[in-house]
Amino acid sequence: MEYRWRSPLLLLDGWPIEVLLVKPPFLGGLGVLFLSTLLFAVGRKPAILVVARCLQGASAGIIYTVGLSMLVETVGRDEVGSWMGLTLSGMTSGVMIGPLVGGLIYTKVGYYAVFAVVLAFIALSSILPLFMIENRLAREWLTNPGDQRDGYGTISNKPDGDHSSRPTVHIPSQDPQSRVSTSSREPCHEEDPLLRETLSREPLPTERPGIAHRLAQRFPTTCALMSSGRLVAAMYGGFVQTSLICSFDGILPMFVHRTFVWNSSATGLIFLAISVPAITAPLIGALSDRFGTSIIVLTGFTLSTLSLALLSLVTENSIQHKVLLSILLALTGLGLTTILSPLAADMFGVVVQMGKDNEGLFGRAGAYAQAYGLFDTALALGTIFGPTYAGLLYEKAGWRPAVWGLAAFCASGSIPIIGSSISRK
Repeated sequence: MEYRWRSPLLLLDGWPIEVLLVKPPFLGGLGVLFLSTLLFAVGRKPAILVVARCLQGASAGIIYTVGLSMLVETVGRDEVGSWMGLTLSGMTSGVMIGPLVGGLIYTKVGYYAVFAVVLAFIALSSILPLFMIENRLAREWLTNPGDQRDGYGTISNKPDGDHSSRPTVHIPSQDPQSRVSTSSREPCHEEDPLLRETLSREPLPTERPGIAHRLAQRFPTTCALMSSGRLVAAMYGGFVQTSLICSFDGILPMFVHRTFVWNSSATGLIFLAISVPAITAPLIGALSDRFGTSIIVLTGFTLSTLSLALLSLVTENSIQHKVLLSILLALTGLGLTTILSPLAADMFGVVVQMGKDNEGLFGRAGAYAQAYGLFDTALALGTIFGPTYAGLLYEKAGWRPAVWGLAAFCASGSIPIIGSSISRK
């Protein structure tokens, strides 16, 4: 639920993270989360609860954005999918299982025990980053100036096995375009042109920059990122996935209570059918690393669309219909799990590809945090839209039109993915 309160702040999260080291904002976000949880525990007035909810949303946006940017900077590009799946499976499981565990603690122990457990987890999470060495600092420590490669205007010492015992001095040419290694030069003839063909192929300074460069020069980096259709497709897919996950919060408890006459405990247990498939997220991420994002995500949308449409068959208070509901919810959860982690990993690929296509576009720090800030904004908007959309359909038309509407909405998430895949071919 904190997504709904953090969505206006997410577009601002990425910029300071790119400029600063990631540990201070991460610890700051955990500190704000600790304060907001404490206010929830002791607050009784509506104003205090509103402030606590706003602080909780801001902290969640910071922690989510910083955490994903740390992940993509730490793991290799070939493994980002599997690690992203592991991370997001924890988030999805927490969203679905948290209310159930909190309700059990509240029933057995009491009100303050729930917040005590949460505060203990936050304190533990604040200790772990203190032992973390950031990649940017690690690269500086591991860089040995004596191991630098021969380059422009440098003195390079030869290895021990070299026949030369004296260092070789590379003296730069006066003309920057003539910095060509003497060892690679071919014999010159009178009829040869003064300028080699390789130099004429280099882009001229007057060459018109691409749309991403023009946007980055006039507007914030987020505008340049939004010029990528692949990134927009990933954002919309994440929006659809989160909307569908959260839509069950609005309609499933009412449906099982009216149809099966279940109490609150049984209603909480049915959500396990959706959340348990989240444990497959690391495997899904590894498959996306191997076979590509598009085919895995489209498989997830197809499975989710069919499962949501078949939920309309559950109408009676019988054992068969209860079993059918559980199976279809599990298949829906598996399909939605198949969508999120590949899309989150693809955000990393978008930033890398844009950096290659537009040299110097994002600077030395990159734009990973800003990209995941945009992705998190899409997820936050999904938590607002999903329950509202599903709740209106259920109250106005009933269960069958509601799940059919969710199935159609799920199918719409695959359209930008297909378009992005075709445009890249």
